Amino acid sequence: MRRTHGVARVLLSAALVATMAGAVAPAAAAAAPRACAWTPATLPLPAGALTGEVVATDGSGGYAGTVSYGAGSEQGGRAVLWKNGKFTDYGNLADPVYQNWVTVSGVNDAGTVAGMAYRDADGLPSALRSHNGRMERLPELPGADASRAEGINDRGDIVGAVETTVNGAPYWNPVVWPADKPGTVVKLTGLPDAEAVATGIDQDGTVLVSVDDGRRVPYLWKDGKARALPLPKGAYDVITRGISNGRVVGQVSYDAGDPSRSVLWDRDGRPSVLPRSDDVWGINRDGRIVGRTDDPDWHEFGVWQLTKLGSTLRYASDRGLEITVSGDDGTIAGQSWKIPGGMDEPTVWSCR
Repeated sequence: MRRTHGVARVLLSAALVATMAGAVAPAAAAAAPRACAWTPATLPLPAGALTGEVVATDGSGGYAGTVSYGAGSEQGGRAVLWKNGKFTDYGNLADPVYQNWVTVSGVNDAGTVAGMAYRDADGLPSALRSHNGRMERLPELPGADASRAEGINDRGDIVGAVETTVNGAPYWNPVVWPADKPGTVVKLTGLPDAEAVATGIDQDGTVLVSVDDGRRVPYLWKDGKARALPLPKGAYDVITRGISNGRVVGQVSYDAGDPSRSVLWDRDGRPSVLPRSDDVWGINRDGRIVGRTDDPDWHEFGVWQLTKLGSTLRYASDRGLEITVSGDDGTIAGQSWKIPGGMDEPTVWSCR
């Protein structure tokens, strides 16, 4: 799963995780996927940890995220991996210049985690990856002020952006940290001459790029060649959310002031609005998509198979939830919490 974000100078920590099964909606039509009774399981937190979240999966039972011991604690917020009953703590960036917590943006099947640390002085991010059991900084372009790691594939290629100063202003440059050239960073070429961030990478090396020329437009980039994805009629701005097996999801805003909608681009680049979608976050290789529905209380999440809404999960009277991850193994993940006042717990739901 590839988490994606809009172009911004400061990234904030995601909210953390947890437990609960919701109501199941009937299939929308005969061709719709089988509705699931989603069964939750919370992932274990280490002793002393207050909260945890799942933000990415390797697609085969591995889940990455962060756990927090509290803002004032010695441990802080740490990058972690749950896999095959084993808990791996990659820690945070051991550098006094940086805050005592990190965010995670992706993980691959080798267990390599990509993410970011944040400087104490100004809150600007620096791109990280896990290596030899700890988090370490990735190299930056000359003159860099900041950097972001936004996605990773199974080969180990990491994508994101490096901020430099252009004409006295901050400017994000889309980059890849290639696995076959460790210790290097490469700026993506062949894109429009505008600020951009590489927000995800597919297994074949295709990079999802958000180009900001006054509005954000999604591009697909591979081997130095880029093509823009067409926007739905009336759309003007896209927040890219994910790429998997040639398909892309994003959140689209419209010129006429219509509500933003979630859109799936198929392998041919054709966009389709997802029914009853408000904001989707994750897509897997089979086209299973997760996100928030248009329910006005913001307490309902949906699971789509391509453009068909197959099932929904809702808050219970004693449990809240947020689902942002769609695994290639059919699981979905995110966080849940007890109501009232419960802490976020890392949670995985399985289809029964």
